[in-house]
Amino acid sequence: MNPNVLSIAIRADKAFDDQDIQTLETIVEECLGHVNLSEYNDLEKAIFAYHGATSQGNKIDLIYNGLLEYSDEKNNEEEFELSLYLFRISLELFNKYKNDKKHRDSATREDEYYYSGYLLMTTTNYANELHRSGRLIKSIDQLKFGVSQGFPMAIGNMGLKLITYARNEYDDGHKQVLLNEAQQLLLKALDSPDLDDHARRSFNIEVERIRDWVSQNIFDEFSLGTTEQEQDYRKWCLDNNLFLNTLNDYFNVSMVACDCLHLPDIVTDINIGPKYHGLFNQLKQEYVSARFMIYEGINDNTPHFSDKEVFIYNTLDYPIYGIGIEKIKFGYRSLYSIFDRIAYFINDYFDIGIKEQDVSYKSIWQNKKFGRQGYDFKIDLKKRITDQDTYNFPGIGFYWLCKDIAKKQVKHKYLDPSIEVLSGIRNALEHRYLKIHDPFIHRTDSFKDTLAQSVHLIDFKSATLELMKYSREAIILLSLLVNREEQIRSKTQGDKFVMPITMDAYYDDWKTL
Repeated sequence: MNPNVLSIAIRADKAFDDQDIQTLETIVEECLGHVNLSEYNDLEKAIFAYHGATSQGNKIDLIYNGLLEYSDEKNNEEEFELSLYLFRISLELFNKYKNDKKHRDSATREDEYYYSGYLLMTTTNYANELHRSGRLIKSIDQLKFGVSQGFPMAIGNMGLKLITYARNEYDDGHKQVLLNEAQQLLLKALDSPDLDDHARRSFNIEVERIRDWVSQNIFDEFSLGTTEQEQDYRKWCLDNNLFLNTLNDYFNVSMVACDCLHLPDIVTDINIGPKYHGLFNQLKQEYVSARFMIYEGINDNTPHFSDKEVFIYNTLDYPIYGIGIEKIKFGYRSLYSIFDRIAYFINDYFDIGIKEQDVSYKSIWQNKKFGRQGYDFKIDLKKRITDQDTYNFPGIGFYWLCKDIAKKQVKHKYLDPSIEVLSGIRNALEHRYLKIHDPFIHRTDSFKDTLAQSVHLIDFKSATLELMKYSREAIILLSLLVNREEQIRSKTQGDKFVMPITMDAYYDDWKTL
């Protein structure tokens, strides 16, 4: 291990202990520079990025007490963005190191020690940073690695995140399940002698706080389907946490293998009708249909009769054609459209006042003159969800998710480095053309198609799965933010009489043309 890596770790710890903000800022800039230098390998760069991220987070703690500030007069979003960016760069470099056979073959026992230890700390601290910006679902996903490795800080923090999830849930049954599991995780973390005193106090406080609300989780066995094909599909959804079901973020049991998520009760004027539930129906249908098309495209490798006698030239660069790859492309396009459709929902639900042709997941966060004619919005959505009296944690999560999807930049790089690939694929699908290659026989130095954006199949599959997780997160956050907003609105309704309207389920047998 390069001695500069160990040196910066010692300096970073001392700067935080001394509350030396200027040195922390210097370390952040040094780490940003080091990740681009060829004199360090990927493992060393990953550790530099980790110390840059934690130093940035420690600086935020010292200046802002760890709190995000959203007002124009007192805004520190860019400070948080830099921390998130460095954590993501660190994880990207850890993954690159892991997959680089040359580095792995030459790794020493010391290298393996640093790799495993720093990866645990990085995923856990990154999860906590995500949580501060409302990205609760992605935070839980990041903590799974540490939990699987028995890392006490990851286990305890997973318990804390499940408590937050329960607080934002509208389904009382799901709340109970999440709280029950949270208690078990916190107690398990507290059993570890390696837990630091600050974490031990925090975990103990939460255990006592939820003690009267918990019982024991009992999961009944549910059928995954009547055919082997259906069972395989549902198992794939479970394993990849793709069901629209908040319990599937943590649990992988047959009982949660369903898309039961919907909107909570919404109070409207009597002449409005269930329009929001109708739009949410459509969001769900588009997501689950895209999910299945993608699954079929990935898993069905047999030639299809619709592709027979379709004459195509061999362009000598090993492209992949057929209905399977087109299904994945169709699904990809459909998933991307979900973000704007959610914005359409939010614009009407909050009565923001954006004209229909101007609605997008970017425009709902603006509050200045907009459109060709120039007009003001009725409300400032970001102000609405961040003000103390109308604070909406899931809404903040959707705001930060939109930053990723909209390719927000930090230090001239995207806040989420992986979004460049996702966005590039979408742009090629919509405006150019995307060519998928067989990764085992295609060489990057072979004949190049300058009209196409070329992607290897394995990378396309990975990007599609990541986009599916983004879309799923957005739909769940929409449900949770509506739940929170309805709680806020109920406080202002006083004794106003509300007439309940019951809606029946739309039966599976009706889902035919």
